[in-house]
Amino acid sequence: MRYSIVGPAYRVAGLVATLAAIAGCAASGTSARIPPAPILLRWPDPAFEPERQCQGTYAAEDLARYLPRAKLAMSLPGTQSVAVDNAGHCLAVTVESVGSGRLAELVLRGVSVPRDAVLLTLVD
Repeated sequence: MRYSIVGPAYRVAGLVATLAAIAGCAASGTSARIPPAPILLRWPDPAFEPERQCQGTYAAEDLARYLPRAKLAMSLPGTQSVAVDNAGHCLAVTVESVGSGRLAELVLRGVSVPRDAVLLTLVD
């Protein structure tokens, strides 16, 4: 009798694929106040990923110090608002499109506003 490794390998691969699908569909542990990243061409946009968004760890004094620099993003086309969100301990930046969000993120980085102090939101 001859045994083949192909049969068990397919079963293991199927089990791994099933477990990966289950893990991918599981609810994440992130806060409900952070909106999901917009999906463009099958991938979420990295500028809006929850891991890069503000987690509410900044003091009000720090946010007030960053606000004048962050308001520079208002000069960009597609940026609707830049404000301090006192409840969330973040700088809330609202943009009209994914491209506007990427550009705002670059400008904020250029003026030394920490990315984890900013909650970047896309308007529907």
